[in-house]
Amino acid sequence: MAKIAFWITAGPTLQDKALANTVLAGRLKIHRNQDVQVYFFGPGVQLAGQTEGPMAEALKTLSDSSVPMGACPFNAEQYGVTATVTDKGIVMEPAGEALVRLIDEGYQIVGV
Repeated sequence: MAKIAFWITAGPTLQDKALANTVLAGRLKIHRNQDVQVYFFGPGVQLAGQTEGPMAEALKTLSDSSVPMGACPFNAEQYGVTATVTDKGIVMEPAGEALVRLIDEGYQIVGV
């Protein structure tokens, strides 16, 4: 089984790029039962904080499929989306800690 972590840094101006990979993460979990995680960093946290539209739907799919999602708490505070992001089931974890943890756990990091 593959272990893939999607590291989403693409923000609102690159929504299509981030959305494609977020949807892919969900499909890998749902259709292939792969071990995937998604982490939002930088402008990606701002995008994850959107409350409507395709990204919100993709995040709901990930949550419903029990895909672990994380985000940088400092970026969430910076963009003013902490409550919105945590309401979507995204766990706050500092980026450095998340990156080292994912690598230690054997995940391949896919940057978007």
